[in-house]
Amino acid sequence: MDEKGESMQELLIVTALVISILILFMVVRIAFSKNVPERIVALDTINTIVIVLMIVLGEYTRKALYIDIGIVYGIISFIGTLYIARYLREEKSK
Repeated sequence: MDEKGESMQELLIVTALVISILILFMVVRIAFSKNVPERIVALDTINTIVIVLMIVLGEYTRKALYIDIGIVYGIISFIGTLYIARYLREEKSK
C-alpha cells in the first residue's frame, strides 16, 4: 500500500473514533435527559451517526455490503422514529 492509501486509512480510523465518541455523547444525553422528545431526538441522532459509521466502515474495508446495511438500517430507524412519534401523540391525546 502506498503512502496515500495509508494516510487515508488513518483518516478513516480517526473518523470512526470521533463518530464513536459522538455516539457516547448521545448515550449520555439519553441517560440524563428527563424529556421524552429529547430522548427520541438523541436516539434518532445515534441512528444517523451509526449510518455514517457504517459508511466509513464500508470505505475502510472496501466492501459495499456495509453501505447497503447502512441504508436498510436507516429505513428501519426512520420507521421506528415515526412509530414512536405516533405512539407519543396518541398517548398525549388520551
